[in-house]
Amino acid sequence: MSKLKLYGDYFKITFWSIIIIETLSFLGHNFSLVNQILFPLIILATFIISLRKLEYGFWIVMVELFIGSFGYLFSYDTDEFRLSIRLGVFVALILAFIIKSVREKKVSFYKTKLYRPFIIFVSFVALGVVVGLVKGNEVKDIFFDFNAYLYFALIFVSYSVLTSWDRINKLLQILFASVSVIAIKTFFLLSYFAHQTNDGLVRLVYTWVRDTRVGEISLIAQDYFRIFFQSHIWSLFVGIICLVFLVMLNKNDTDRSNRRISWIVGILSSTALIISFSRSIWLSILITVLIFFGYVLKKKNLGASVFLKAVLVMAVILILEVVFITGLVNFKLPGGSSNNISTASLIRDRITVTDEPALGSRFQLLKPLWSKALESPVVGSGFGTTITYKTLDPRTKELNGGQYTTYSFEWGYLDLLVKLGVFGLLAYMYFLWKLLKIGLQSLSRLSNKEEYYLVFGLALSLISLLVVHFTTPYLNHPLGITLIVLLAAIFEKIFRGDLSVQGIKS
Repeated sequence: MSKLKLYGDYFKITFWSIIIIETLSFLGHNFSLVNQILFPLIILATFIISLRKLEYGFWIVMVELFIGSFGYLFSYDTDEFRLSIRLGVFVALILAFIIKSVREKKVSFYKTKLYRPFIIFVSFVALGVVVGLVKGNEVKDIFFDFNAYLYFALIFVSYSVLTSWDRINKLLQILFASVSVIAIKTFFLLSYFAHQTNDGLVRLVYTWVRDTRVGEISLIAQDYFRIFFQSHIWSLFVGIICLVFLVMLNKNDTDRSNRRISWIVGILSSTALIISFSRSIWLSILITVLIFFGYVLKKKNLGASVFLKAVLVMAVILILEVVFITGLVNFKLPGGSSNNISTASLIRDRITVTDEPALGSRFQLLKPLWSKALESPVVGSGFGTTITYKTLDPRTKELNGGQYTTYSFEWGYLDLLVKLGVFGLLAYMYFLWKLLKIGLQSLSRLSNKEEYYLVFGLALSLISLLVVHFTTPYLNHPLGITLIVLLAAIFEKIFRGDLSVQGIKS
């Protein structure tokens, strides 16, 4: 019997709950009283729910991490700082977990294969804070540079919650529903900004997306906007899982509903990723898909026929997605405008044009970043280390001639090298290598094809994260860290045979 169910009650509940959350976030942005009431209420509810049933609090935090990008769908604002709902629900969950752990005198993550590599890496993160303080880096910069690593504390909660296939089902349904809403929101924003002619309404929606830091909306052609969310990274992970399922599993290997939802969510995810116009994600897709198809060709019982069929189907779907996006932008709406824009030509320009300000600024950062890394290569310069470089961003040029100072660097691995040094970077890579190794080793413990290719798809997702981090940092972002802590619990529990078959239902 299949243990996996990708579509069920948790998918439906999550889908409609997120619609409500997004609506309330929009209202809260425009009516401060709504935000002021909901912000503490959500945090308090998360704490109480987590105390009563840790699993439910964990799902709340996961939903926020799946859809919230930087976590500011709701926030508490003062003149000096801004507290995000992400940090609020995270602290509520961790506090509840600590209380329950003290009561039960049990923490599941101890005595696992990943515990020692994890502690070694965390020690270097702590050293990065100390080094930053010793070198006199601004305390505020140190905190905001370091705080994402706090989300590694979720690894203790994930080991306590993800104890059965039933709960993995729930997690997957929540993730698939979240990615579906992310895609629908992406489509809506693309169409809205392409056709809306009322400046006031445009500003209303734009400031909501900007102020909640959900993503970036930028004009790349006449009436064509790039819609990029940091949370699109989950669309990448889910798209990879769906691709593996659809290529490797035939109708007899999987439940019909699993196959249907894989098609729907896979297409939604890949379409949203086209609209995102993220070169980093596109490059990661290319490399990960090449690795996957290398695996397909190596499998003796699959070979070239499956490879050619999959490539043909993917090409057709890609063409249809581009046609859909073009229609979404060009279709004339009542009272709106119609456009004449070729999505295919914009994609081609995105791939081939190399002189745009954002890309040029990234390369301007490369040399000073290397120089800073060589100043303290062993232990690094610590969190909060800043670099001043000349950006090509027109807005920065107008303000101060293009000179820009930041502690946040686009080159992800160089960022780790600057902050943590060579040994800190190696400690992180060792931890991730052990994680990937356990994931691949756990495949031998699985006889059911659905479970096997789920784990394989998750392992490919981790590889895609490692690729993205070269030019868009996610290994030091709560979203990338969340994937890591989820995979740690799933991989190791499968490897050790600790997952129960409890609740093979929605």
